[in-house]
This record gives sequence, C-alpha cells and structure tokens, in this order.
Amino acid sequence: MIESPQRRTAAVIAAFNPDNELLTNAESIGLQVDELIVIDDCSTSPASESIFDRLSETGARILRLSSNSGIAAALNRGLEELEATTRPDFVLTFDQDSLPVPDYVANALATYDRAAAKGQRVGFVSAETFSGHRVPALGTSSGLSEAFDPMQSGFFIPRSTLADVGNFETGFFIDCVDSEFTARVRAAGYRIVIGEGCEVGHRLGARLPARVLGRPLRLRGDDLSFNYYSPFRMYYIMRNGTTLARRYWRRNPAWVIRRMLEDAKAQLLRFAFSPDRRYLAIAAWEGLIDSCRGRQGRISPDLLDRIQPR
Repeated sequence: MIESPQRRTAAVIAAFNPDNELLTNAESIGLQVDELIVIDDCSTSPASESIFDRLSETGARILRLSSNSGIAAALNRGLEELEATTRPDFVLTFDQDSLPVPDYVANALATYDRAAAKGQRVGFVSAETFSGHRVPALGTSSGLSEAFDPMQSGFFIPRSTLADVGNFETGFFIDCVDSEFTARVRAAGYRIVIGEGCEVGHRLGARLPARVLGRPLRLRGDDLSFNYYSPFRMYYIMRNGTTLARRYWRRNPAWVIRRMLEDAKAQLLRFAFSPDRRYLAIAAWEGLIDSCRGRQGRISPDLLDRIQPR
C-alpha cells in the first residue's frame, strides 16, 4: 500500500554481501513507498546474486557499483538516479539490516507535516527508536523533539533539502556519514525532527564483556559490556570524527563537544578491554593523522595490512 498518493516517496537501500534478511526488510520498505532502489556496493559473496535477482523480481530497481565505494557513494548513486528520473518529493535511506514498522513512512510524513504547519524548517525526519533504543534528542520545540546525532538508516529527506545542501559526503566512505549530513543540514538552518512512531528494528553491532583478570567487570550490579569495532572501523571512526569536529566546532561547539564526550566514553571501554587494542590504537592514531592531513576516501592498503590482528 502506498502511503502518500499526492506526494511521491522513494527509498534507497545500500547493500553489501546481503543475506536473506534484506528480502524481508526490502519488502516492508517497498510496501510503503512508490519506488524502491537497492544499491549493490560491489558485493563479493556468491549468494548475493540470487538475493538481488529475487529483489528485482519484486519490482525493486537494482543498481550495481563497479567497485566497493562505501555507504555514502552507494546512497548517492540511488539519490542521483531518482533525481535524474522520477524526482520524488521525499526519499528514505536505509541500511540492509534495518526493518521499519509498517507505518514508518506515514508516521514520518505526519511528523513532517506537523512541524511544517508550526513554521519549522525541517531538514529531514529521523527514526524515533532503533531496536527499542530511543534516539537521543537535543530538545523539544512546539511539542516536537529534535534529534541530536541520528543514524542514517530511516532518514526521511525532502527533495528540497537535498537540492539545498547536497547529498552524502563520499570522502567519508563509511562511519560519520550520517553525522556529517546532520551537521551540514543543521548548519543550513534546518531542524532534524524525530518522527513520532518511526521505529526501526536494526541489527546491533557486536558487544563484548569488559573483563579484568578474566572476570566480568560489574557496574551497579550489571555486567559491563561495550560495542566492539574492528581496527578497520576504528580508523574511519577516528579520522572522520576528527574531521567532523574540526569542520563544525566553530559553527556548533555545543553539538561537537557533546558528540566528542559521548564518543570518548565508548572509546575508553574499547581501548581498555578490546582484545586487539594495540591495533585499535594504531588505527586511531593513523586516523587522527590522516584527518589533519586532509585525507579522505578508502583506507590505504599498507595501513590496512598493518592493523590486521596477527
């Protein structure tokens, strides 16, 4: 069922080596929009081909990248295709492992309309929860909450916003792509509104227990755990996060400081308790240096080899 016959909606899903979960997620998304595009970011898994073929049979358009180019480039390929063809009024972006509730689009559109009716300049609408975890807010205005630093999956973006501020920044490759877009949209004078009832089921990253001498570390009666990231991801997190802070600390210092503090708490646990923290430290340092050098794009093969745990 199409939720908005007067205003056309489309969705772009970025995919890389997907499993059958993508079929379920794409079906849920496709039922809510006028058009669905799935971007194959140069998948290497043999099983992926049959998944993309089955998606094509359901009516989704499959676009393939000739090289693995990262989440920003994948999403942009879909956005560019839509702008060159059907030019929908709103575009949603999703990860392959995200499953929105059946009325996600209707709820996002209703939130957008409420905000616009109150004179708010809405850059985009974000999800309200991911797997039951509420999106952190900056505050509330006119009864509507503004998102602090939302995840990209579930962005409900008016075409007018993209025309004004542009698409996602491909130089970030992966990590902080959503944060950079959020900062750029906010710097242009828009609000990022949390969509009431916009819930997304999302596969959470690996969590590891914090251990001291082999024993679980407990805090207030609960075992302490943390989101683990590989050294490969740590490089992008540090490089792009540093670039983001350097770029926006003058325009929005409060947002930058809060984001850095939130990130520092998570990084402290990773550096203290990750099994490969030596390689994490190397990756983080090189990411910091590359940010200061203005380097973007894919991690260099030499560095990638150096930070692989032996």
